[in-house]
Amino acid sequence: MSEQNKLERIRKIYQMLFEMASGNLQFQIANLDEEDEIDQIALKLNQIASNIKETILKVGHVIPQFTYQNLVQYTFILDENLIILSYSPSVLTTLSYNPEDLLKKPISRIMTQKSAKDWEVIKFEKTNTNNINTVVLLNLIDKNNQIYPSYFNVSSLINCDKIIVSGITTDLQDYTYRIPINTLKKTENVSIVQNVYDYILNNLEEPLPSIKELAKKFGTNDFKLKEDFRNKFNTSIYKFYTDERLKRATYLIQKTEIPIKEIAFICGFNDYNNFSKAFKKKYNYPPSALKRDF
Repeated sequence: MSEQNKLERIRKIYQMLFEMASGNLQFQIANLDEEDEIDQIALKLNQIASNIKETILKVGHVIPQFTYQNLVQYTFILDENLIILSYSPSVLTTLSYNPEDLLKKPISRIMTQKSAKDWEVIKFEKTNTNNINTVVLLNLIDKNNQIYPSYFNVSSLINCDKIIVSGITTDLQDYTYRIPINTLKKTENVSIVQNVYDYILNNLEEPLPSIKELAKKFGTNDFKLKEDFRNKFNTSIYKFYTDERLKRATYLIQKTEIPIKEIAFICGFNDYNNFSKAFKKKYNYPPSALKRDF
């Protein structure tokens, strides 16, 4: 295997983690070799994303994709006794622990009592099988006793005795651009709205189809689609589409060196004046007023 090929596959794993952290649980890494060590990690990430999405849909909720800087990806590597061997940098920065607070300690020590009890079930499974693959809601506690809830996928790694625990949550202390999601009763239309939601966010650079076209594409009628979408997101489909393009533009302006006119095009605005007008209408200042972090 060439070094270039190896680096490209590692880049795809980073991209997968980024997509999961932004809430895009539809993203999958394709063309994988089950016998390859790097591809085994990619396969496991594909499975984690699918499991989390399936679990959330089962309880009747739409899976939100959040603005990048407000999400936290937690990953722990545990030994066969479920003791912490390693973790992602976000664990320290968000939960405010020192390395000595975590390394070689049971992961249950940073959970609420309720979650620690749920974790005991997983420990029991571990003693009775060599292969764990489950999704569980866990509440982690930071050093200041703040609670961070998240769905975690707990999976045994292939050909070794290590276990990966991975989940995504939000930093509620710095939460500016959260998409408003209502708590909803389970309905048969959750999957349809989820698919429309994901379609819009994965095609922000493309013109938005008409409501009739979207309804036909996803097997519903335009009236029901508009009503269900508004009930779940407190906004119209068109406003959601426009707001998300502007949020993406805001992020790219602040975090990259790409010229603002190119960012407008990347975010689906073919005319810079239209982009600037829409941006100013939403934020009350032009895009050029944003501070760029470089």
